[in-house]
Amino acid sequence: MNGNASSKSPLANPWVQLFIGVVCMACVANLQYGWTWFVNPIDAKYHFGRAKIQFAFSLFVLIETWLIPVEGYLVDRFGPRGVVLGGAVLVAAAWALNSVASTLPVFYIGAALGGIGTGCVYGTCVGNALKWFPGRRGLAAGITAAGFGAGAALTVGPIKSMIDSSPIRLRMVIRPPKYSEPRFST
Repeated sequence: MNGNASSKSPLANPWVQLFIGVVCMACVANLQYGWTWFVNPIDAKYHFGRAKIQFAFSLFVLIETWLIPVEGYLVDRFGPRGVVLGGAVLVAAAWALNSVASTLPVFYIGAALGGIGTGCVYGTCVGNALKWFPGRRGLAAGITAAGFGAGAALTVGPIKSMIDSSPIRLRMVIRPPKYSEPRFST
């Protein structure tokens, strides 16, 4: 093909790229903004103490923010698609690890994985928005960052409701049920 506009990918549109970035940001926000709801149930189950549990959150935020320059380098080297995909895998791994964690070091490892993953997604999506909107960089960055807040608004309530709904669901969130336990409850 000669590279004319009709052969151009529909993904090569600034607004499509911005929308994808907002969706990606919304998908990873709950790991940061939902953490608070897990602290008391984790403490009630394992008696670690709130300060030690909250250290996982501090670790998450430090890693998420301080590694963004490294993740930006990875975007320059490998492209945004691979970095966002890698970040998504790390966030999923963090949720999975936290769901079976029963010791503080495992929660801390989950926080580290989640911080790296969320940083990959956050830094890449903001950088990508700036690239696609050189004349409206503030608007593009603001809309993308709003996706992070929107993700929290859409997912933190259901997470809290699920935690509060019943003991079996609480165990399913913090630790998967054993095979002898029912997977669903009424």
